[in-house]
Amino acid sequence: MCCCPPTAMAVPFPNFGSYEWLLPFADVKHVFQDLPLRTEGTVLTVVVGCGTSDLSRELHTHLGLPQVVSIDNDEEVVSHMKAQHEDLKAALSFHQADLTAPCSHVVADGAADLVVDKSTLDCLLCSEGAPKLVPSAWVHNIYRMLRVGGCYVVISFHQKEFLMSLLSLAFSIESAIDLQRDVGPDVLALVLRKGTEELPELQKALDAWNVQMPKDLMSETRREALEADWLQRLRPGASALPLSEAYEVMISSSEKREYSLSDFEQDVADHGGTAGTTELTLQEALHFLEQMQ
Repeated sequence: MCCCPPTAMAVPFPNFGSYEWLLPFADVKHVFQDLPLRTEGTVLTVVVGCGTSDLSRELHTHLGLPQVVSIDNDEEVVSHMKAQHEDLKAALSFHQADLTAPCSHVVADGAADLVVDKSTLDCLLCSEGAPKLVPSAWVHNIYRMLRVGGCYVVISFHQKEFLMSLLSLAFSIESAIDLQRDVGPDVLALVLRKGTEELPELQKALDAWNVQMPKDLMSETRREALEADWLQRLRPGASALPLSEAYEVMISSSEKREYSLSDFEQDVADHGGTAGTTELTLQEALHFLEQMQ
């Protein structure tokens, strides 16, 4: 299931300071150290959805990757990152592009040895219109960008089975590494490899996967079940449930693996509530879920 905690998707860099999705480089460095990258020629690394993370710089300075191309769809972010890395412009380049569209003008087909995705696929899976865009465009464009034998590293808060159901259509799965965090649920690093020059049926397979992807967080069935459970739990004379109990009713078991009670409480405060809100009415709960779709 694709479940995207609103807190995880908040805009992270209003003042363009450095921001790390999920984990800092020190906590993911070991994922890259053992990658089977070629040693001959110039190794080309591509960081997709770079944001204002230090990841691109770290891959170059700490791992010695000689050429790192970083892509983001936000022009202001790209301008900021170019200015911040002027001292390394021979090794690091930053480009504005949308990877849900072909971007061979930035990275030629079959040119990349390594593509790194730290929670960008998460953002796309959570964005409006993602069921149409992500499988058929994003995955296909990453596949085109990689050379045969090249690696795609995905660091994500989504469940392993969900990610594999999509990414195994285009790539062989080399390893799946659980990454622990001090705060919030653990995340996953998937190391994938491009095996062949072309998969003639890839587009069809991605489209078929897309049809099965959940489209609506607040389906009619879920609404009815929530209303029935909510009313059953209400104490006599009460019109609202405590937040901890509302969380139990509103958030499914699989979603709780990615979305903690503390994140839920923060999002309630951020979306129409106030800091210190301790309970929700049924109407407030339904409105919250509709906003989060």
